[in-house]
Amino acid sequence: MLIVWWLVASPSVWAQNTEPTVSVLPAAQSPWKYSGLYSVSGNQTALRNWNAGGQSSLNIGVVLRQQLKYSRDRLSVHQLLDVNYAGNYQGALFIKTDDKLEYNLRVDHETKKVSEYTFSAFGSLKTQSFDGFSKPTDPDSAYISRFLAPGYGLTGFGMTFKRRGLECYLSPITGKMTVVNDARLREAGAFGVTPGETFRSEVGAYCNFRYKKEFAPALKLDARIDLYSNYLQNPLWIDVNADVLVLIRATSFLTVTTRVQSIYDRDILVRDSNEDGKLDASGVQWKQLLGVGLSYTLGAKKL
Repeated sequence: MLIVWWLVASPSVWAQNTEPTVSVLPAAQSPWKYSGLYSVSGNQTALRNWNAGGQSSLNIGVVLRQQLKYSRDRLSVHQLLDVNYAGNYQGALFIKTDDKLEYNLRVDHETKKVSEYTFSAFGSLKTQSFDGFSKPTDPDSAYISRFLAPGYGLTGFGMTFKRRGLECYLSPITGKMTVVNDARLREAGAFGVTPGETFRSEVGAYCNFRYKKEFAPALKLDARIDLYSNYLQNPLWIDVNADVLVLIRATSFLTVTTRVQSIYDRDILVRDSNEDGKLDASGVQWKQLLGVGLSYTLGAKKL
């Protein structure tokens, strides 16, 4: 009986011992993440035979802020594309009220495995998309700026500090390039270039602050400040560019968008100090936009 039982049971025992084992490995995590903000806002006024007077108008603004991040081990790469455009139609006349085209790239390497400080390399390109006029209501006035006139490029090495939505990048050695890719503006020596020259080079210190915070599901803040000092000419004259974006969400897609930007650069002439019709002095540039419209915020997603 023992022999019979062994002959019957042994095949099943052998089958259990020879059956292959399959192990399931966890899916690999993508090092790429992207997020973005997309907003279209505007308001409209239509008048016809309106005795109290007035002008029909249409205001529209577009905001696109796209971010892409690569992260692996201690290395991370941050890319930001910031595009803003807004305009106002009054009858047959169109007036541009906002125009920004900017791309930023920063490569970080952590000083240790978990750290708030990173060694960083930074680069940025900034310009506008369409012509700008000193007298927008005068269709015959000459343009004072256009695509790549001016254009600004920055590149440098430094360190970045990160904590709770705050990022501070400091570079003691940064190169700045100003481009004026327009013959008439070049000959006039606009934006600090030598008359007739296309490029102007500077070397200085650069600091960038960014604070991004969601205070509540319906309130978001994105603020940035850029500071630059030219070592080669008047280093105490600091170029300042501050940009604050506030989003107040009313519904899932309806959002109130407020944006305030202020610029101070002694190489950009914005005032007519002699009242002779020519811009001959620098000053503080200030812009504020308020709009209600459709908005979609894309959180961090993996590619």
